[in-house]
Amino acid sequence: MRTILAIAAPLLALATASSTTGGGGSMPDPAREYHQNVDCHNAYDRLVSDLHAGTAISPAEREWAVAHEAAANGGTPCAPPLPEMIARGDAWRIRTIEGRDTAAAFYHKQKDPAALSELGMAWLGGTVEGGTPQEGLEMINEAAKLGDPVALFTMGTVYAAGALGAKQDYAKAFELLSQSAAAGHIDAIYRVGLQYHEGLGVKKDYKKAFEHFRMAAERGHFYAIIMAFDMINGDRGVKQDFNLAYRLSRTVAEQGEPYGAVMAASSLLQMKDPLKNEDEILYWMDEGINKGDENIRNQLIPLRERVVAAFTKAKAPPQYVPRAFKACPMKTVCTVNHYSGLQSCTTNKDYWNDCDG
Repeated sequence: MRTILAIAAPLLALATASSTTGGGGSMPDPAREYHQNVDCHNAYDRLVSDLHAGTAISPAEREWAVAHEAAANGGTPCAPPLPEMIARGDAWRIRTIEGRDTAAAFYHKQKDPAALSELGMAWLGGTVEGGTPQEGLEMINEAAKLGDPVALFTMGTVYAAGALGAKQDYAKAFELLSQSAAAGHIDAIYRVGLQYHEGLGVKKDYKKAFEHFRMAAERGHFYAIIMAFDMINGDRGVKQDFNLAYRLSRTVAEQGEPYGAVMAASSLLQMKDPLKNEDEILYWMDEGINKGDENIRNQLIPLRERVVAAFTKAKAPPQYVPRAFKACPMKTVCTVNHYSGLQSCTTNKDYWNDCDG
């Protein structure tokens, strides 16, 4: 048993080495954003852009667009985008004159902070004429003061990085990101967890860090799962629990991430009787070697040799597949838009329930 635990230590180190820095081709991108920012303003602009390009829109979308224009002129809040509009994704900035002017009407007539934020993002990114990047940043800052979660998140990341001419200020970043997180912004929740974890702009607090990683993971933030795994293994902010660590690692591994395979093998090696799981441990180590980058392969290959020496076999049977999961229940988390009062929800697996995945 001591031999196996001695192997588990360097494997765990490999499984957590890049949790805050990224790991080249071996890790999911820690900078990826998960918050779905499809609002009425960028959704309307996208429809207008489709029409300019000669792309047909559905009758329901056309009806929605007409209602959106009427709301802009009438000074009433906009309706949420239709489900099919949301399904197209959120990587869109206002780029048409009609979209720009309609968003401006929403802001000037009713101080809609989301409209101001979208205009600021468009000018900052140069996707529509009418303003400079500096003016765009000032608009985003003003939208943040009005409580827009996306603008709060953007300004929080600006201060955290010391970017776009701002002086690096982790305390200010924490203040802004905390407000965005309280409004349900997934990436802000994760970033607040990171600042608690590292003690940036706030006193280091592992319990609060883990709670934020957990909240972000429940809303679908992939990297938050990895950070939670790291803390569970390290007994930081939460009781060490290798069964839970295994469930989280399987979630990562099932997405085809080689790093998840390393996490799974590490978790299984640290359980009370790892020999019961030797087929699966070898399976996941081989997955990591076959799919990982050079860094993972160079470290896993010698570790695998040590594992084989301690086990009763050299590899898992050719037909072996990991045991089937006992399905986790789905958990729905909802937030309410502070401006429109509209509710939006995300549904993801409840990994912390008594289940496998």
